[in-house]
Amino acid sequence: MVSISLFACGPADQENGVSTGSPGAVSEQAPETPDANGETEPPAAEEAGGTNILVAYFSWADNAVLADDVDAVASPSVLPPGNVQQLAGWVQEETGGDLFAIRVADPYPSDWDACLERANEERGSDAQPELTDRVENLDQYDTVFLGYPNWWYGVPMALLTFLEENNLSGKEVYLFCSHGTGGLSRSVELITGAAPDADISESIFDCYEEEAAGSEADIKAWVNELGLGGSDTMENTQAERQIQVRFDGGTVVYELNDSAAADALLAQLPLTIEVEDYSTNEKIFYPPQALDTAGAPLAEGGAGVLAYYAPWGDVVLFYDSFGANGSLYALGQAVSGGELIGRMSGTVTVEIAG
Repeated sequence: MVSISLFACGPADQENGVSTGSPGAVSEQAPETPDANGETEPPAAEEAGGTNILVAYFSWADNAVLADDVDAVASPSVLPPGNVQQLAGWVQEETGGDLFAIRVADPYPSDWDACLERANEERGSDAQPELTDRVENLDQYDTVFLGYPNWWYGVPMALLTFLEENNLSGKEVYLFCSHGTGGLSRSVELITGAAPDADISESIFDCYEEEAAGSEADIKAWVNELGLGGSDTMENTQAERQIQVRFDGGTVVYELNDSAAADALLAQLPLTIEVEDYSTNEKIFYPPQALDTAGAPLAEGGAGVLAYYAPWGDVVLFYDSFGANGSLYALGQAVSGGELIGRMSGTVTVEIAG
């Protein structure tokens, strides 16, 4: 992947100006199909799921009244699943964010030329179409992915309505676009002008419309390059559960398990505390507060195991093998510096790693 990606989507007809669209859905379900009169109840926005990432997008297929005789060859982007919706769905899958489809109150025609004519009229008169929904609790989102097709070498005017109604000031904004031969054209300039106080990243994903359906790996790789993907989230979560024990002889890093006991230890850090020798295979220290062992796994293994002995209330740092004990619970495992555990002595600092 590249920072400002220039994936080539097969050329669209530049004279037509409308490059692509998608059958966007507020959730991952397909949109409701309008009846012959274009009357339908648009799906409501997906309820916020506690995430700080919003994936908002506009698509033609999600905003059109489908005629019975729609030409799948002349107007492929109007048929679900459309390009931008597919891209948005993959971003949502990778980030775990909330998906929001930007929908107009007055849908566009599904005929290519008729849609082109209306889009051009809106652009020429600087008209911003009315939308059916607004994002609920926008303040909960720190990061916004914004997807769109290139329409008339810019953006659908509905996207500007969205930016006017949803203040993205101070938010990290990442753009993704499906287009024809016009590329990004003036779209970034228009979005920046409509959201001047948003932090719009220079890392932009764009692809030619013919390649959109095969861009899953590419757009997910882009999301991970940004540090916002599932694999990065997992790595960050693991890093957040790593603690280190520092002493004069070096540093030992442990990765904690997901038990309540490990959480209780993590909540007490940092600690400056005395380490004591016990037997011939362990070092111990006593945290200020007892740890909750409910549901915690029993400790097993050998050198490098971090455990908690409930009857005494001490944390145990093993540097050799040990026997099973029904009151000894696992907290984690050394991932770095395990060979140094036996040398610990005196005062140590126990803190979150990094």
